[in-house]
Amino acid sequence: MTMFRLSITTLLISASFALQAVEQVSCQDYDVYVMRHLPKAVSENKDTDLSEEGHRMAVALSEQDFMALVDVGYTTDYKRTRQTLTPSAKQHHFEVRTYDPRDNQALVDEINKQYCGKTVMIVGHSNTVPSIVQAFDGQFEVSFAGQALPQSTQIHLDEADYGAIFHVKKEQGKVKQRMFRLGQ
Repeated sequence: MTMFRLSITTLLISASFALQAVEQVSCQDYDVYVMRHLPKAVSENKDTDLSEEGHRMAVALSEQDFMALVDVGYTTDYKRTRQTLTPSAKQHHFEVRTYDPRDNQALVDEINKQYCGKTVMIVGHSNTVPSIVQAFDGQFEVSFAGQALPQSTQIHLDEADYGAIFHVKKEQGKVKQRMFRLGQ
């Protein structure tokens, strides 16, 4: 009887280790689009709405072919990021979730765990988009006077840069990336 219990315990422990090993494997297939929110209204308020131009661009975003492929969207908890993605989510019927822009690793982990093999759209801010792209294995080639700078160099989008969309696609562990502009 004792031997039988030991075998079941050993089997359960082995299964537990195998399950943990599977959970630790990163996702080898994802399709992630990352962009900064669209133009915001001039305001002293930290949580400002999109401008009229921003709302028009948000509708134009919803009409882009790739938006029909999106399974889930992520925005920060600011009006301008939510308003950037709302027309697309309504038109293409996908859920929009909120993420913490100070914790890219939690965002990557959640997408790897819950949306592996899916298409995800993330809307962030000028100071967070580059680090999100890099968290998904995207690369920025940074140079100055013809010399490559270290990958740890901080990258920020220009405050006036709206409509750049960074696409990072991982297929069977190989990363492909491109950047395009809304309307192109």
